Amino acid sequence: MRKAGQSAGRVLLMAAVVCVWSAQARAQQGDEANTFELRGKVVNAATGAGVGNALVQSIGTGQMQFSGADGTFVFAGVPVGAYSFTVAKPGYFNGAQLGHPGVDGVERVPSDEELVLKMTPEGIIYGTVENESGQPLEGMEVRAEAWRVINGAKSLQTAGQGTTNDEGQFRIAELQPGTYYVKFLPKARGGTRVYSEIAKKRRDEEGMAPQFYPGVTDVGSATAVRIKGGAQVQIAQALKRQRLFEVTGAVRGGDLERGFQVMLMDPSGEALQKDVHTDPKSGEFQIQGVPEGKYELVATAADTGGVGPEGGRPPLAAMVPIELNRDINGLVLMLGRGASVDVHIEDEIPGEGQEIHQVQLTMTSKGFLQTSQGLIVPPAAGAVRGPTRFEGLAPGSYEVEAWSANVPKGYVASLHCGDVDLLRDDLTIAAGAAVPPIEVKLKNDGAELNIEIKSSDKTSVNTVVLYSMDYPKRSTVLGVQGEGKATVGNLRPGTYKVVALQGGQEVEFRDASFIEKYVAPAPEVSLRASDKASVEVEAQQLGEESSQ
Repeated sequence: MRKAGQSAGRVLLMAAVVCVWSAQARAQQGDEANTFELRGKVVNAATGAGVGNALVQSIGTGQMQFSGADGTFVFAGVPVGAYSFTVAKPGYFNGAQLGHPGVDGVERVPSDEELVLKMTPEGIIYGTVENESGQPLEGMEVRAEAWRVINGAKSLQTAGQGTTNDEGQFRIAELQPGTYYVKFLPKARGGTRVYSEIAKKRRDEEGMAPQFYPGVTDVGSATAVRIKGGAQVQIAQALKRQRLFEVTGAVRGGDLERGFQVMLMDPSGEALQKDVHTDPKSGEFQIQGVPEGKYELVATAADTGGVGPEGGRPPLAAMVPIELNRDINGLVLMLGRGASVDVHIEDEIPGEGQEIHQVQLTMTSKGFLQTSQGLIVPPAAGAVRGPTRFEGLAPGSYEVEAWSANVPKGYVASLHCGDVDLLRDDLTIAAGAAVPPIEVKLKNDGAELNIEIKSSDKTSVNTVVLYSMDYPKRSTVLGVQGEGKATVGNLRPGTYKVVALQGGQEVEFRDASFIEKYVAPAPEVSLRASDKASVEVEAQQLGEESSQ
């Protein structure tokens, strides 16, 4: 009986194992029956040819693989559903890199269609640079510059650069499709040197100066180079020698024997690396080999007057605008601490206990865009104390920006400096003048606006401009959600025009002559404090001039 019972137990155990195995097998067969292969191909957007060795990633499944030599790829075991894909490869641009929102492709599984992922090949500008005698110029910096829109304003930005070799050859790769201006800059001439005696200037010096293709000094007269995906454009540039000038003078004030610096900056805020001679004992300086143009002459020296309340002092400085079309001699630069501007916060946001509501501010020179200061007021509790006022500001015009730093629903209700409304106008600082404090009012009763875009192809609408009729320079660009929707909160009460655009993300909404034609037909909405409003807007096609 015992043996019979053991045998029966073994039979029951084996039967149970078989049942479990059968259930697992059926489940596995069921899973396999509900998964599919997803096939696709990566193609060159310019030629349609397959792109091999591109990394394809499925965002939904987490799978990734490299495309084959012909650009094909296969993802196995993909469950039913909709999946997004991205693709990347050096020498090519995907949609996100070209500024298009979203992913490179979406595919539903199962599908009888092949997923096609397009990549745009890089453009290349190459060529030679020589002098008027046909001799190659070595060490010339060559830049491909393009107009870009930053915070609603257009400026010329460097998109790629290279340096000529001993045969005068250069190559600039990784260029996106677009319009470029090629700029040639001469090799740097040594920088600052300290001498006990100022060098003697050579009479009527000539040399190479920055030029745009095909040999002009300003971008307005330059020839545009248009690059399509995969295009290689050759340029042969012959540079002529130009009359170069000299700037001399003396720096006064401060402990000059500890050292001082003198430099020239162009309107973009870039320092020119020219021969600069200085004499710490006399304070004299000499800058040689400067081409014609408008500059800011800047002198700086350490402030040795002690330690300030913020833990240090900005350098002493002097700035003088000059227009150079001849030698300029005998300038005197008086070092000073520049203007100081305090910041006062009027906080109308309710808080609990000792909660601090902060404001972030920036002050940017209008003439020299790379010259800016930023600070956060008041500093966070327990944080290392930072600056609470702007210091060392040279005479000139400044754009002041301010926004709530740590309150999700906070906004700047008003921004003034004396009688100047900084939400509307720039701040002008006169030499030697005392500047009143910047007054910031902070609130959190902003409005909310829900935007729905009417378009036959809502996915192509990638830009919404919320144009402020009260304060045009405070207009902003919004992100667009799927299905042509956008939501923005924390809006300062006021009147807005809602502009939806197809065909680009770079919109010069701070240029009235550019944006006015799009603003005119756009719907208008007036918002009060704490409003929640909705608006429908017809999409407009963005013109090609936005990229020029």
